[in-house]
Amino acid sequence: MKSNQKSHSLRFTAKEKRILLIVLAAIVFYFVLDKLPAVRAACSAVLRILRPLLIGCAFAFLMNPMMGFMERHILSFAEKSRGRQPGKKAQRAVRVICVVLSAVILVGLVAAFFSFVAPQFYEAVRNLMAHLDEKIIGVIDWADELTGYQFTDAMQEAKSSGQIEAGISNAVQWITNYLNVDINDSQNLIFTATSVGTDVIMIFVNFLIGLFLAIYMLFFKESYTGHVKRLLYAELETGKANVVLEIARKANEIFYGFIIGKILDSAIIGVICYFSMLIMQMPYPILCSFVIGVTNIIPVFGPYIGATPTVILIFVTDPPKGIIFLIYILILQQIDGNLIGPKILGDSTGITSFWVIIAVTVGGSMFGFIGMLIGVPSLALILYIVDRLTQGRVKKKNLPSSAEEYINVDHIDSESGGIVYLEEKGQEEKEKTAGQEKTKEKE
Repeated sequence: MKSNQKSHSLRFTAKEKRILLIVLAAIVFYFVLDKLPAVRAACSAVLRILRPLLIGCAFAFLMNPMMGFMERHILSFAEKSRGRQPGKKAQRAVRVICVVLSAVILVGLVAAFFSFVAPQFYEAVRNLMAHLDEKIIGVIDWADELTGYQFTDAMQEAKSSGQIEAGISNAVQWITNYLNVDINDSQNLIFTATSVGTDVIMIFVNFLIGLFLAIYMLFFKESYTGHVKRLLYAELETGKANVVLEIARKANEIFYGFIIGKILDSAIIGVICYFSMLIMQMPYPILCSFVIGVTNIIPVFGPYIGATPTVILIFVTDPPKGIIFLIYILILQQIDGNLIGPKILGDSTGITSFWVIIAVTVGGSMFGFIGMLIGVPSLALILYIVDRLTQGRVKKKNLPSSAEEYINVDHIDSESGGIVYLEEKGQEEKEKTAGQEKTKEKE
């Protein structure tokens, strides 16, 4: 009897559990804020260890649509030609072929970048640094001509007083300070070069390990999915496990719809920009188109991030073309934002522009470029989970589940549970006021 009473006394009510969770969350939040540098260092160490696995997951994520597309069409063709569904051995062979082809395409895209974009980037930077003073003088001469030579004296003074060389020297000094590199210290340069070389080797090694991990993930993805589902149903109640799987399917839908769609949209914009630059005979077409395409992946701020350096690069090379390119990019981004993007992405996230800006800002400040990319689908998933939890709770209270139905709600009667709308309350107040006036008239 005593043992039953003791075990009953150790049980927590639902309200006590919520309070306990809130207190624990507050303690954890305070600890994270108090030890933020140590937490960041620990997270960085963990991410550095898990980097090959994370790269493999990213590769598998990008390769899966290509593999699925090829696999469906090959199996469909085999079924139509043979009149029956291929056996398990044939399906495995098709899976191997599709996974390998997807990996080859991914590696080919990376190789194309290093073959075409990287050399142009190096050449553009080298040419710009070698002739920067000449290009700035050319911009000053163009501005002097544009203003009808009304400020010739000021322009000539700017060219001859050494301000250009001083500005370039200050810019180089700022860059070296920012990178913590002293170009006059040979030991520092050797150490920096060794560190960069080591990082490049580690990136290459992690790339290879991640590629092999992605191949194994895709080849055995059904088996891994089965193990995860079995674990969920073994450890959780059936209803909760169903909810977890529903959220996982929604996460897959949101992330694939947004990220893959955004990559496809950005690739189209990059290709259009490249051929347009060739037609307009713009300098650095591959480099500028690549920058415009990559930065276009970032929602809201991406077009401006990509336009700034490319416009400056073209402007210092040829000022009139720089202005034309700026106008062209503004037009291109309007076409993308109002025509191409909506056609490809649709409503893949289901969140408003307000939440998109918050997701990009917070994600970028915490995780940089990757944070800007995954911030929007991550926030969309969080809002979906909150909405599902809210709907479940209001249904238990026999209240409307749609948020639109609460817009005109004034309050809910605590005793009857009935909803009182703003119009009803206003009518009640009018009737009450009218009754009070009649009472005063009788008195």
